[in-house]
Amino acid sequence: MVLLLVGGALGTYARYWLSKWFNAQPWAQGFPYGTFVVNVSGSFILGVAAMVILERLPPEHQDWYLLIGTGFCGGYTTFSTFEWETFKLVRDGSWGLALANILGSVFTGFVALLLAVALAQAVFSKH
Repeated sequence: MVLLLVGGALGTYARYWLSKWFNAQPWAQGFPYGTFVVNVSGSFILGVAAMVILERLPPEHQDWYLLIGTGFCGGYTTFSTFEWETFKLVRDGSWGLALANILGSVFTGFVALLLAVALAQAVFSKH
């Protein structure tokens, strides 16, 4: 539990400051560079953590994945988990499921966001 809490806190803190820095750059206006960089770097960090900790180290070291993979990357970005799970589908030869996961997650996530915005606007409308 402590590994999850510490990793999550560090990931959240890193995301906040990195996004804040990017959003303050004059050249970064008009595109969500902070979120983009966090998502890509989080995917990279999770990929390294998963391959090294889960697939290369002995089982007694797998708790470190709670700190880095689940904790840090979970606080930093959930996009990294999505990327890792999609990679495993591709690696296992399930290209159709990988494509469904990519298109489904992005499209369905965006539709969910649209529905949430519409609901919030309807319930909490400005009068």
